[in-house]
Amino acid sequence: MLCTVITASRSRSIGSGLTYDSSDLKVCEGSHVIIPLQRGTIEGIVVKIDQQKTAESFAIKAIADVIGHQPLLTEPQIQTLAWMAEEYACTLRHALSVWLPAPSWKNLAPIRETYYRLIKPEIELKGKRQQRILEVLRGLDWMKESTVIAESGAPKSSLKAFVDTQILEMESRMEMHDERSPAQILNQPVLTKAQQEAVDCIRQSSKPSLLFGITGSGKTEVYASLIAEQVEKGNQAILLVPEILLTEHSIQRFQKLLPPERIAILHSRITDGERRKLWRKIRRGDIDLVIGSRSALFAPLPRLTLVILDEEHEWTYKNEQTPRYHARETAEALCRFAGGKLLLGSATPSVESWAKAKNGAYTLVRLPERYGNAKLPTVRVIDLEGAAFGKHYPFSPPLIEAIGERLKKGEQSILFLNRRGVGSALLCSQCRRRIISPASDLPFTVHRDSRGSPFLLDHTSGQRSGMPSACPSCGSVDLRIVGAGTERLEDSVKELFPTARILRADSDTLVHPEQMRTLLTTMRERKADILLGTQSIVKGLDLPQVTLAAVLIADVGLSLPHFRAGERVFQLLTQLTGRSGRAAPGDVIIQTYRPDAPEIRFAAQHKTEEFLDTELKLRLHAGYPPATRMIRFLLRGPDAKRRADLLTIQCQIRNEELQLKLSIHCAPTLFGGGREWQILVRGNKPREMLPKLDLDGVAVDVDPVECV
Repeated sequence: MLCTVITASRSRSIGSGLTYDSSDLKVCEGSHVIIPLQRGTIEGIVVKIDQQKTAESFAIKAIADVIGHQPLLTEPQIQTLAWMAEEYACTLRHALSVWLPAPSWKNLAPIRETYYRLIKPEIELKGKRQQRILEVLRGLDWMKESTVIAESGAPKSSLKAFVDTQILEMESRMEMHDERSPAQILNQPVLTKAQQEAVDCIRQSSKPSLLFGITGSGKTEVYASLIAEQVEKGNQAILLVPEILLTEHSIQRFQKLLPPERIAILHSRITDGERRKLWRKIRRGDIDLVIGSRSALFAPLPRLTLVILDEEHEWTYKNEQTPRYHARETAEALCRFAGGKLLLGSATPSVESWAKAKNGAYTLVRLPERYGNAKLPTVRVIDLEGAAFGKHYPFSPPLIEAIGERLKKGEQSILFLNRRGVGSALLCSQCRRRIISPASDLPFTVHRDSRGSPFLLDHTSGQRSGMPSACPSCGSVDLRIVGAGTERLEDSVKELFPTARILRADSDTLVHPEQMRTLLTTMRERKADILLGTQSIVKGLDLPQVTLAAVLIADVGLSLPHFRAGERVFQLLTQLTGRSGRAAPGDVIIQTYRPDAPEIRFAAQHKTEEFLDTELKLRLHAGYPPATRMIRFLLRGPDAKRRADLLTIQCQIRNEELQLKLSIHCAPTLFGGGREWQILVRGNKPREMLPKLDLDGVAVDVDPVECV
């Protein structure tokens, strides 16, 4: 048989694999093999097998060896890998990189473990450690070496001495796969009538399902019920959350559903060693539920039957490095190949998913009411035009009054600002110019270090700089911090409410999940009065004592040159309203300079369906996704503009040759500082031109989320 093998080599010329003869070895798709390459050998993964040799295949080299008795990837995973390479215009090796930890893959193969059992139970020994070994093993069958050492405190040398004196018997075993019994469900979910109807509808549908449940409607309990059902059958599930910090919110619920040792948490912050250890544990069949950010989709579960994407609308489900996959579409392909169920959940579905639900590709399931008959909060829109801020911009008098009322009642408030830092920019009062980062040609944001000293940070490039003594443009020393960031916001809150207990949550204060766990505990134990922060505080957090949620400037993002800008603002505002009034009547305040913007109006009126229908009509009329497909070509470097111009001409020529009627636009990216250019190709069949383009050194982004 001839096999296509993806090698561990990083050579670009063989990224889509090499052909080898399996000879007499037992090889299947997903097998981990050793293959000859040039003058040595290298690891590889078999991704395709052709049963018949051809007459021209006589010179093909043979696979040298097969490692392990079980493939590293399952058949559905191999099929999804091949689909990703085709769908996202990347090599098979690029697609493989998200499925396996970095080579060497030998660390993933089943390992041999040593077991001991007592064959002279009647013997008595004087030494305390020796006697402890006998106590640990007495009355039991075989026990793993690591367990004996951990429970007895004896060194490995003592065990070997007991084997030599025939007190113990030793046996070496290969790690077993996929033989554990299903986990016991600790607390069966108790569903309301509406939740049970949703579960029944999802269960009965043969298509992917979109669970459209308003904030606070109890979508998590629906997830728990479906997961419990699959685990009881001996199957496995994946629950994806938009980002690492939100895993903490999910873990607490599902650790009450399943034994903690049967749940694995996967995200980008774990070390390579931890990743390999978890990979082997999952592949062995010891895990029933994997929770994590988008990369958790590639966990090697051998009996996967359910994938859930919570907050499916979030842009973080799109990978911005090759392979530039979207977790939603990739999960749909994986479930199709595995014969599993895909469930997408959101209070603010993406326009793409809404369109599929409308045309019947997805089953639309609704949860239109809040859990426990809780009411949606009352929303008040405050026009900031002419507001009397005083020195506490952007706090309007009505907002200050509302926060004060919550403090008097002992209730909690959430304040959302879509910008971190002390201020949005450092402005010269003389020439009115902002201090610009040379790395991106965009304004620096002002931050403060741990000692309280201000510094400048470019969020797009990461460049950091000290505070200048004078304006680089005109030399004036009259420099002022303008705008509002979360750090300055914290200062204002402390001045306005000196007795309030304040928590700040942004990417400066929330780096690790442990910090999010501490924040949630502090809020739930009512040890804080005001939580202020950026996007992480509006996404799916369940804080029952919050009765006021406010967005300080709702306009941030509305004017971006991006066809999804309005959709994102609406989603943020709607998610924010969901943080208030979960256990008691709540209020929401939206401060804006554009109170008549449709995104503001629909969010304030809780009209999500109306917004989605309106936005979908606009996309269809203007010819933007999901009405069309889009591909972005990204070019970086000092000659990016020249190369982008040449590629644009190529695209235009191929468009005319193939009569594709595509829209083609070339421009610098908004945050690239002139050294990053993009070409946006939009139409019904943009993929058809890909094979006819010279894309060497070009990043290809199919169905891009970011295109500004």
